[in-house]
Amino acid sequence: MRQNSKKHNKHNFNFETNQKSKVKINFQLNSIFLKINQIPIAGKHSILSALKNKNRKLYYLITTKENFSKWSEEVSKLKLKLDILLRSKEEIDKINNYKPHQNAVLVTEPLKRLSMGEFLSNDKFNNSNPIRLIVLDEVTDPQNVGAIFRSALAFGIDGVALSQRNSPQETSALAKASSGAIEKLCIIELSNMTREIKKLQSYNFSIYGLAGEGEKNINELENETGNVALILGSEGRGLRRLTRKNVDCLIKIPINEEANSLNVSNAASVAMFQLQKNIIKNK
Repeated sequence: MRQNSKKHNKHNFNFETNQKSKVKINFQLNSIFLKINQIPIAGKHSILSALKNKNRKLYYLITTKENFSKWSEEVSKLKLKLDILLRSKEEIDKINNYKPHQNAVLVTEPLKRLSMGEFLSNDKFNNSNPIRLIVLDEVTDPQNVGAIFRSALAFGIDGVALSQRNSPQETSALAKASSGAIEKLCIIELSNMTREIKKLQSYNFSIYGLAGEGEKNINELENETGNVALILGSEGRGLRRLTRKNVDCLIKIPINEEANSLNVSNAASVAMFQLQKNIIKNK
């Protein structure tokens, strides 16, 4: 759902940049405070991806005077009615918690996450291709989760599921780490990992857990022809005990014995590459 931004205080002064443009620029005398359920998205690539996402609820875009024309043109090309607020670089630093922003911040709502039931009722199950799902068991680092989103899009994964507890909410840092992938992926929120594993098994999913002590090699994933869910554990402790107990099989990535482990986002990329091999072979 798209929504035009509302007036933020009675001191706004609006004018049309030109007769054809639908972009408005607001000069505000009061400071900007994000409201409940509003988040900033920063950086050119992340903002453009969000602007193109029809499922995003947009409020307004903030940029500097020097960058106004560029963003006015981008918003007009997308035929959006979106207010653009002018702020100094220092003010944008504060709005974005002093994280990199490339002199622009888009204020929007977080994307809606599906339940597992909603995901399983999706039209994708009428497709001839098997479903590939990545499940994150309390992976908490937003940089890692964003990187996993990016790889999931690259390797054609159908959805990424996150635990309701102990997983990052959508933030500017997560969106930026995903390099726009968050706008194009199906994101699922899990209320109870054990229950969701059993639900997937009832839909004929093979459930694999990635663990260093796994009895099978990751290479075997390329022979999978059915629906697969691959579960990855947190950066420190890995898969939780009940998760290990309920998966169909634990698999491992063989690595140099001198290395302790792989970063979770790197391990996810290796696993996703193996998962999509069979789909590519049979296209």
